Amino acid sequence: MYGSVNAVVADGVMYLTASYNNVWALDATTGATLWKYSHQLPGDLMFCCGPTNRGVAIAGDTLFMGTIDAHIVAVDAKSGRPLWNTPVARPEGGYSITHAPLVIKDKVLVGVAGGEYGVRGFIAAYDVKTGKENWRFNTIPGPGEPGNETW
Repeated sequence: MYGSVNAVVADGVMYLTASYNNVWALDATTGATLWKYSHQLPGDLMFCCGPTNRGVAIAGDTLFMGTIDAHIVAVDAKSGRPLWNTPVARPEGGYSITHAPLVIKDKVLVGVAGGEYGVRGFIAAYDVKTGKENWRFNTIPGPGEPGNETW
């Protein structure tokens, strides 16, 4: 099963996300809390427009969440235990991830937020098992690249 929403149901469990990168697993029948995962954020975090989290993606028994300090985190869907945590960009540079990741086959894709701070936008793909970056595509041309003069 694959999904990228604020609430996803799989195998009788509902996974909910909320601001400040919190994830809950609830029994979909009773509503009982099975576990809660909270991603620890730095105290001096710079982000725009609130501590938004727009959901998780799920592949098999793993949930994936982008964080407002620009990490991607894999969490065991059964226990809530973090499996890996990969920095995607520098939060002190204004980067964050506010959207739900997207899982395609064995890759989890994320893009970055932070245009309010002049970040260079990109989309990147990470291995679902290890969190290792597989590729990155810059959506904003850099110095010396065609189109940079228009940015």
